[in-house]
Amino acid sequence: DWNKTVGKIRSELDQAVPTEIALGMAHPATLQAAVDALQKRGVKKIVAVPLFAHSQSEVLAHTRYVLKLSDKPSEVLRDALAAMAHQAAKGGEHAHHAFSMERVQARVPVVMSKALDDHPLVSDVALRRARALSREAKTETVILVGHGPVDEQANAAWLETMSVQAGRVASAGGFRAVVAATIRDDSPPQVKGPAISALRELVAAASRDGGRAVVVPYLIARGGIENHILNALNGLTFAWDGRTLCPDQAITEVMRARVKENL
Repeated sequence: DWNKTVGKIRSELDQAVPTEIALGMAHPATLQAAVDALQKRGVKKIVAVPLFAHSQSEVLAHTRYVLKLSDKPSEVLRDALAAMAHQAAKGGEHAHHAFSMERVQARVPVVMSKALDDHPLVSDVALRRARALSREAKTETVILVGHGPVDEQANAAWLETMSVQAGRVASAGGFRAVVAATIRDDSPPQVKGPAISALRELVAAASRDGGRAVVVPYLIARGGIENHILNALNGLTFAWDGRTLCPDQAITEVMRARVKENL
């Protein structure tokens, strides 16, 4: 679902401006391939547009390094990937992501735009997702659940921005409340555990006093993390359909806007 969703967005944007995809977690090889493809198409400037919920991310921090937009690699991402590789090895599995200090070589200027962040079209999508699950808005608490970064300061920035989007959903939707949470999915247990406990308490509290919890995955696209949210909420009662921010034309329009802001 993830690759198909991103591919569709790429195809739509490509009709107006040359567009290529670089999948992965700051992988130099995929970023270099995208840069090479764009240069072959004759572009004079490259805008890297992160299809991420928030600009504050260890993955994007390292992407900036790989693209030579920053002199500092992400130690947070390095440590997180090392921890994931260790955990995978303990289970007899192979780690899917590896940390690399390689950097992209480009002949044209490269810049990076903001991610989705606080763009108002994102709250429009979240509102549609919540309304699709709603029965009686005035009794319902909508909980927007994001992936969340490893770094504490970055997570605080995520929650601040998501709370802005939650406020817009609340104003337009007439819900009893709209709140934001992250599950810190790539974080070590001592970080992820409290995040999940806090999320579970939000869902449980929403169901008290005749209330109803509506959980909306504040994720780019289906790719497995939505199942992690479901697992984290096992045993609780809440409305859910697993629909993520994409596919939705509004997200394509945000991407289009980010390109225009930087060309």
